[in-house]
Amino acid sequence: MSVRAEEELLETLTMDDLEEQYRMIAQVVGLDGLRRLCDQFGGSSIYIPQRRKIIENRRETAIYREYDGGNIKQLAAKYEVSESTVYNIVRDRLATKKGGNVLGQTSLADMGWDSC
Repeated sequence: MSVRAEEELLETLTMDDLEEQYRMIAQVVGLDGLRRLCDQFGGSSIYIPQRRKIIENRRETAIYREYDGGNIKQLAAKYEVSESTVYNIVRDRLATKKGGNVLGQTSLADMGWDSC
C-alpha cells in the first residue's frame, strides 16, 4: 500500500474503526494523539507511570532547584516532607549531577588509585 493511501486511511479514521483497547487510548488522547503515538512508538511497549510518580519527580525537581544551602526547613514545610527527605533529594541530585558514585559507594579514586 502506498504511503499516500495509508495517510488517507488514517485521516478518515474513526473511533468505530478501532479495536477496544485502542479505542480506550483514543478516548483519552484523541484520534490525532493516537496517530502520533503510533508514529512515535508503534510496535513497541511503553510504560505509563502512575500520576503520583510524576508528581513525586516534579516535587523533587522543585526542591532541588529551590535549595539555596540554608533553606531545608522552609522547603520541608512548603512541600510537606521531612527535613531529611529534602536533604536526601538535594544530596542525591548533587551526586548524580556531578557524576558521583552511588551514595555509600567508594570509588577507586577515593582509595588513592589512579585510573589507567
